[in-house]
Amino acid sequence: MTASKDASVTITYPALQVGLTNQKIALIGLVFKAQRENTPFSLPDMVSFRPQDGQHEVCDFAQVYQKSVFEALLKAFSIPYTPGPAQADATLVDGWQCFWEGADRWGEAGRAGKASWTNLTAQIIRHLRPVPMLADFADLLRAKLDNNNIRHVLQLRIENDWQGYSRDVLPTFAGQNEEYCPPFLDIVRKAQTTWGADFKKAYVLSDETCLPVPKETIREHTFKELGVELFWKSDFLPQETFKSNLVSSMLDFEIAVHAPFFAGNSRSTFAGFVSFEKFCRTGQMPKHHYIYNIPGQGLGLRHDNGAMMVPEQATDRLYGHEPLIPVHRGDLQWPLSLTAHIACLGDFTSETQMLHGIPSGDLAFDTAGIGGRCVEGFQITSAGLPLPFEYRARDVDGHQTSWMPHDHFCGSKGQSRPLTGFAVRLTGPAFLTTDCFYAGRFEGQRDALTAENGAWCSAGYGQKLVGMHILFRPKGLT
Repeated sequence: MTASKDASVTITYPALQVGLTNQKIALIGLVFKAQRENTPFSLPDMVSFRPQDGQHEVCDFAQVYQKSVFEALLKAFSIPYTPGPAQADATLVDGWQCFWEGADRWGEAGRAGKASWTNLTAQIIRHLRPVPMLADFADLLRAKLDNNNIRHVLQLRIENDWQGYSRDVLPTFAGQNEEYCPPFLDIVRKAQTTWGADFKKAYVLSDETCLPVPKETIREHTFKELGVELFWKSDFLPQETFKSNLVSSMLDFEIAVHAPFFAGNSRSTFAGFVSFEKFCRTGQMPKHHYIYNIPGQGLGLRHDNGAMMVPEQATDRLYGHEPLIPVHRGDLQWPLSLTAHIACLGDFTSETQMLHGIPSGDLAFDTAGIGGRCVEGFQITSAGLPLPFEYRARDVDGHQTSWMPHDHFCGSKGQSRPLTGFAVRLTGPAFLTTDCFYAGRFEGQRDALTAENGAWCSAGYGQKLVGMHILFRPKGLT
């Protein structure tokens, strides 16, 4: 794919004895390592992980994913690569180090939101396409669910191995009030509270071989107590179809990604990757994806792209980078970043990118919903391009800054002087052909307020700025 520092060396890692999603995370790390060190890698073997008895099975990558599709990704990004199966003479690297790097890259994608879609992490996951046989089985299973009017998919992360993880590991870093291992009835009850009368049936994601009680017991108790029918893939497909735990996980995954409604546990990488892979495949933030491991009687709506594992972050509008005003496909996607200094949080960045010729992202964020957070200052960075615009701000004391050029900070940090208004304008010839539109969300205001071309965006004296959105549009574009 590209010349390496030592073409005779190929790296890979031994097949990792972990679940499907964690193997994907490790693969992300391996690809980044190959790119960073300019050293060819070979695709690692995949593992059918069996936590119930430890009898894990190893298979070639090409048995489950379309290798040619993934190789096209590597060629596009000029990643050094050695074709063929995992190399017997390859230099073995630490698979867990690859996992932790992959986890970091996944977290970066979560913080970037929609802007991460064109980046390597998202494209790695986008190009993990199941082989036709597995895709056909998934299509068959989806058709059966459609015929039975099953539109909701619910992860029941209650298996024996998860209960051990919840007992021994999660308490060391998860919030005290976090419900990361509730009983199955509580999970379904939360879904019923949120989804209402339309929620009569659900397809369940769980490892049937590791359930603490038989699935029939779960099914009977749930229907008796809540009137909700639960279904597993074994209710629709013959057992030999998914005797491999790897195949079983891939089928569940495909069902969840395509479901109209999905709820899972944000501490589960599987649930996070359902949302993240939907984002990677479509380039759009997932809709109608929820988590149940939050305090309260109902589910929490995800606003992120699936990569935030802390429930408060997964459900925080901030990580959705959601536009405050409608966007147009003709809007100018200059490569810019908007970094706001937010009280009680610190710096937070939204980006627009034109990477590999494809635009992604919005200069938008919204901190509403969590008390104490407000914008104290901001900076728009232009990635070294001489773009002709400037901006200014007004704080709670009535102080107005002068017009600041891009790449300069406007406002304050840590002085308890939140902004109450801002303005942005183009200068020079660009002003003749391009409009600058922007919106602010202000504390106590239900709707975002808009302004354009240098006018103040403000809700009045003392109304703190809690969200921003800036875009540039050719004049006359409607």
